[in-house]
Parts: sequence; structure tokens; C-alpha cells
Amino acid sequence: MNQDRKLIPFRAQPEDFKVFKDEGCYYIDKTGFIRYLIEKGDKICVFTRPRRFGKTLMLRTLQTFFEYVLDENGKPVDNRRYFEGLEVMDAGEDVLKHLGQYPVISLSFKDVSGDNIGAVIAQLQDAVFRACVPHRLWFKSSTVLSEGERQILQTYQDGTASGDHLRQFLSKYCQWLKDVTKRQTVILLDEYDVPLQKAAIYDLHHPGSHLYEETVSLIGSFISAGFKSNSNLAYGVISGCMRVAKESIFTGMNNPGVIDVVTDGLPDEFWGFTENDVKQMLAYYELEDKYQDIEQWYDGYLFGGRKVFNPWSLLNAIRGLVNHSDMAIQPYWVMTSGNDIIDDMIDRNPEHRERLALLMNGETRNVNIYKNISYKDLHCNPETIWSFLLYTGYLKAMRLYLNTDDISEAEVAIPNREIRSVMFSAMRHWWQDIKLRNYNADTLLHALLMGDTTIAERELKLILNDSTSVFDYNEAFYHGMLVGLLRNVAIVRSNDEYGEGRPDVVALAEECGMILEVKCVTPKALAQARKSQPDMDEDDLVDALVALKLDEAQQQIVDRKYVRAVLRHEPLARTVKAYAVCFCRKWCMVRDVK
Repeated sequence: MNQDRKLIPFRAQPEDFKVFKDEGCYYIDKTGFIRYLIEKGDKICVFTRPRRFGKTLMLRTLQTFFEYVLDENGKPVDNRRYFEGLEVMDAGEDVLKHLGQYPVISLSFKDVSGDNIGAVIAQLQDAVFRACVPHRLWFKSSTVLSEGERQILQTYQDGTASGDHLRQFLSKYCQWLKDVTKRQTVILLDEYDVPLQKAAIYDLHHPGSHLYEETVSLIGSFISAGFKSNSNLAYGVISGCMRVAKESIFTGMNNPGVIDVVTDGLPDEFWGFTENDVKQMLAYYELEDKYQDIEQWYDGYLFGGRKVFNPWSLLNAIRGLVNHSDMAIQPYWVMTSGNDIIDDMIDRNPEHRERLALLMNGETRNVNIYKNISYKDLHCNPETIWSFLLYTGYLKAMRLYLNTDDISEAEVAIPNREIRSVMFSAMRHWWQDIKLRNYNADTLLHALLMGDTTIAERELKLILNDSTSVFDYNEAFYHGMLVGLLRNVAIVRSNDEYGEGRPDVVALAEECGMILEVKCVTPKALAQARKSQPDMDEDDLVDALVALKLDEAQQQIVDRKYVRAVLRHEPLARTVKAYAVCFCRKWCMVRDVK
């Protein structure tokens, strides 16, 4: 294998363009975006992609290209060497004349969050402090600032600026940079929507909180000060996952150029990896035979009509393959952030839950597309969740169109295996940790104690009615469901040894032992039965299959002497009741084994 170049290990995955170039890492050239940005002529550009899709690396690339910075001897640093051999160097003088010409304010809101506005301000103070570090020497030797301006500058530089001064940071700081360097400034703002998303999630779980409105006011004023009518601004580039409603953040901003996941007409995909990018990388590492697996797991996105791979997951998978890891191809994206809004969607809205299950089973869905979303819209208009899922990478747009009312719509689907695994984990979390754990199983327990199989069946059908078609309805699923339900109200033994075998579930309550032997008619077995008996009524077919399984469970209870064994080995059980239980999808039957 060719070892001349290497991928950065997962533990040191850089988001710095200079690190890629200095360490000689395998780099896929995305510098064509610099040419596109300058030639398009948008003074302000907002671009959105899902998390871990190369947004931060792109901003660091722009910083390396634009930045005018001095070395220790006071001479301008020449970053041209980082771009030698890359696409941008063929762009012509109209583009290259911008190389190294502007002071750069680089900010990230990745960590700007908290459970109150004071905590958010503290994190914003830290972000501003970091942005000021590269310019300290300029201001230290300059005499152009007044004493009052220097006092305010000092609060920015030591991370103690007040809320009012923070709101004016970009405006003041650009002016001061112009005074000192006689140059306009480039502002690069990364993860601009993180504070809003975090605040919206906090309010979601804390009714009565107004953190979202307070955060919108703070962040909106901060951004507006730098990007609205700022004569000292050369270029402003803002990145995030979602295109947030203009009225909440970008108030008064003069027509920024917007590139989101449904924008068409881009000359290339400047963030994720294209099919050609991936094939070249696999060929370089002699992994061409892995393309089909890589495609199933990490491909599937469609941005501006192009097939796009998830770069974060792809790089980690290839790193593992290069190192001969047996677990190289697996979900990576899910580990990069929480999925709170997805969890809330699944928990609160049964209709959304079922629609999501259908998507996970390979179906598509037509949804309205809202291009400017406020996080609060997720509460006011539940249908905006589908746009949120599209913009943040959980869905892909198969096609875009205008409906009969001239409203933008998209046919959406789950992009790939990795995202399906993320969704399935969220569904399983909701089912096991929320639904089953919070279900009141007293009625079910009482029915089992009294031998009332009709009530027991009803309770089980009620809980199954809230399950989704995405679950594999196998014996392990139903077994786990019963254990989860009964653990709330009884002592439960699962697959413990009794008599001459291991009953599925033994529950102990009120001096009674309850044996439940679980069987199921799987969807596969039901499909096979339909083929072999095509003329049989569906309900009759299910009843016949379930009856056979109940007979099997009953015989097992009797032959393996479960009742006698529970009486003998469980001091809490003065009496024992035994049940054969069979499930078929969301249907069940319970038989009292006398």
C-alpha cells in the first residue's frame, strides 16, 4: 500500500487547513469555493451544511487565504505556499489579488450556550477573547485608539466585556482594525446557530423559560453590528447547520448570498465529498473493493442535485480500513452531537413517529420546505420538523418542486445506512427508556395475578399500539418489552434456570409467581404462510399461526416443570400462575396454562 500520504487519525482530526498542508495529509481540493465567493460578488455569504460536513475547515481555508497578519518581526506573513498546486491558484489575478490582504476576525459559536443568559454571555466573552488573540501586537504598538476605546478593547481581550459591549464588538473591532491597518476586515463566523438551537432545546425542557428570546436578542444584535451596513467589512462568511429565520437573526442584513442543502447552480460541491472524490481516495489507499459498503453507509445526500458523501464518517471509516480495523465501517456521525430535537419529535408526536418509521423502512414522503426557520417554529408548526431534518442531514431531498399552491415541496428519504442507524437508536431510546419505563403496568400485573387473560391481552395491545413498524418484531423484542413493563411493578427474572429449562420471564409480586413463556409469529413467517395459503383470510391465518405457537409455549411450560420449580425455588411465591404468550406484530394472545 502506498504510504506516502496519510489520513489524520480520529483522535487528532484537524479542522485547520494549515495543519492539513503542513503535515502532508491527504487533502481533497475544495479551494474552488474561494474563487466562487469572490467572483460571485456577494459581500456576505451564509452557507449551511449538516454538522461535520467540512464547514469549519472551509472557514479556516478562507482565513488562510484572506488573512493579513504580521510575524514576530512585523513583516506580513505569506500564505501563498499553502495554496500552491490547488485550484484557486488558477483563478487569475482578480481573485489572487485578495490573497493576504485583510485582517480576519475568526469566531466560533460552537460552545456559546448555557442554562441562563448570563452563562451564554460568559461563553460569548470567551469566543470574543479568542478572536482578539491574533491582533494583540497591532493594538499594543498602536496609538490611534483613544483611552476610552482602549478600556473597552481591554475587556474584549481579557474576556470581561459587558453584554452591551459584546453586542457592538464586531462594529467597534472592525473600525479599530481599519484605524490600525488601513484595511477592511473579513469576518468568519462558524456555528452561528448553535446558541439558538441549545436555547430552544433548553426552553423545550423548561416551560416558562425565556432563554431562547434572550439568546436571539443577544446573538442577533452581535451579528447585526458586524454585517449590517458595515463599511469596514470586505467579506463576511457565516456557517451553520440551518438557515435560521431572517427576522430573528439577520434583521436588516443586505441580501446575503445563501447556500443551503437545496441550493442549485453551484459549480462544485465545496464541503462534502463527491462520488469522484471518494473513488479517487479509495484508489489511493487501494481500497476500491470497499466502495459498495462505503456507498451504502455514507452516501445518499443530494445537495444541488449532486450525490454527496458524509466527509466526517467517510474519513474515519477509511482510517479504520487503512489500519485493518474489523469495525471500520460503522456509524460515526451519531457520536458527534446529541439528537435532542429528534428525541422530542419521537416522544411527543405519534404521527411524526409513524411517518419516520415509514421513511426508515425505505419509503419516501412529500413535505413542505420552509427555507427560513425559527427554532420556535418546531413548537408552533410541527410540520417544520421535516425541513429541520433535511437541513441538518437526517433526510435527503430526492426532488424539489412547487405544488399547486406554488409552495416549495420536496420528496424526502433517509440518506443512508448510517442515518437509519441514528434514527433506530432514537426510536429504541424512546421505546425502552421513555415509553416502557413510564408506562403504568399496575393493570397488567393485576390481570396476571387474577388470571384475567382478556385484560392482559388488552394492556399488551395498548402498549404495542404505540410501537412503530421500524422495530424487528421478533421474540427478543417482545421478551424485552415484557421485562421492561413488569420491572416497574414486580421482581423480574429473565431467562433464569428453573426445572429443566429457562422460562422467558418469571415475575414475583404479592406472594405470587407468574411464568410467561413468550413466542411470536415473525413478519417473515407470516409472509411465508400467506404464500403457502393465499386463499386463507388474513385474520384466520394469524389466529391459526398464533394458536400453534401457544401450544408450543404451553407444552414447554408443562414438559420442563416450570411451575413446580418456581414454587420450590422462590420463597416469595406461595402460588404460581403460568401463561403462554404469543405476539404477531401489534397483536397478541395470552393463554392461562392450568
